[in-house]
Amino acid sequence: MEFLMPGFADITAKLAKRSQAQVARDKSTSAETPIRLELSALPVRDETKHDRGRNVFFSRGQFLARQDRWDVLGRLIAETDRNRLTTPSGVSMASLLADGARADAVSQARTAIADGGQSTPAGITALEELIEDHAETWGVALVVARAQIECAWAWQGQVDPYALPHKPKPDFHDCFARAFELIDYAGDRAPKSAEIAASRCDLLAADPMAEARVDLFHARAMEADPENPGRLRAYGVHLLPRWFGTHTRLAATAEDMAVNDACDWGNRAYTWMWFDALRLDPGSAAVMEADRFIAGMHEILEINPAPHMANLMAAYAAGMSAATAPDDLSAEARKVRARIHAALPELLDAYLTELHPQVWARAHALPGSAHVGPLSHGRIAAAAAQARQAIDNAMSDRDEA
Repeated sequence: MEFLMPGFADITAKLAKRSQAQVARDKSTSAETPIRLELSALPVRDETKHDRGRNVFFSRGQFLARQDRWDVLGRLIAETDRNRLTTPSGVSMASLLADGARADAVSQARTAIADGGQSTPAGITALEELIEDHAETWGVALVVARAQIECAWAWQGQVDPYALPHKPKPDFHDCFARAFELIDYAGDRAPKSAEIAASRCDLLAADPMAEARVDLFHARAMEADPENPGRLRAYGVHLLPRWFGTHTRLAATAEDMAVNDACDWGNRAYTWMWFDALRLDPGSAAVMEADRFIAGMHEILEINPAPHMANLMAAYAAGMSAATAPDDLSAEARKVRARIHAALPELLDAYLTELHPQVWARAHALPGSAHVGPLSHGRIAAAAAQARQAIDNAMSDRDEA
């Protein structure tokens, strides 16, 4: 039997119980007919069980790091990864733990780099010193590797990576070289880890063979975590021209995934593949099938009509309004975005039973981006107001049509 330090089993059980309770609630909700409410009277839930669960994992990672409980943290990451705990939208809880654990060090590193620092930031050096003391705890190596990746992008001036750098700085390559070593180190100790498989996809940013390897690496990440839509979302982003693909390649791959019986995603795969890619590259809309994308949204909600997912899809459709389209967008791309936005009233009528402002506030975060911790009351209130305005505008447009 694997030895667990005193208190670790309790921590794991409590965190897993919260996540499992949400899953049970989602399944229970999906088995019932959702109760429809007047949109003007939608209740607002500033913080849901799902929001609390997400925040708890981030905060727990940060707390354990600050308390120097890296042994417990490493085991907790491994346990969470083994159980494949994720949010409904595809953010793994293991990644949230790792995000919280490195948050302070990465914040210090970004400040040092922005101030013109030339050496390895002190925060990163402090993390590196943990490796030897926790040689057999692969979760610690994962935290340090992810910190090195974030540090690499900080050298390029990108907080959240949105495109390959045209002229990578030497520090960019140095940080990624160290991250490669650490991910290999962790992978040797946890060859079936979903989080390590996903991290290998992020390492493609500094891999000269990335275009040839992108399909293989993402296939492995999806195979390691087959129920997680976040793996499909990340794959779609990496097939954009700004990364390792083309619009045509993305369109063809999304089509193949949708008809692939082996993965059993159907049109949901098409929607998830395009979900972040379309937001990141509005022009890519010119080659996508709007009707299939919308069909996928409905299939996602038919399988999981829980309020969290309904809010996520509604926020996405609201984000496709004409007001948010770039001025230089092609007529075909505008047509596709308008079609998705026009689907908002139907999504609202069919699925939305309550408003979750934290979902709207985080709706535009991309896979691989730095996951922020708990949101302020002001940010939540602003998101609630924005959501209500978007809903009112969509319903007014429908009534006037």
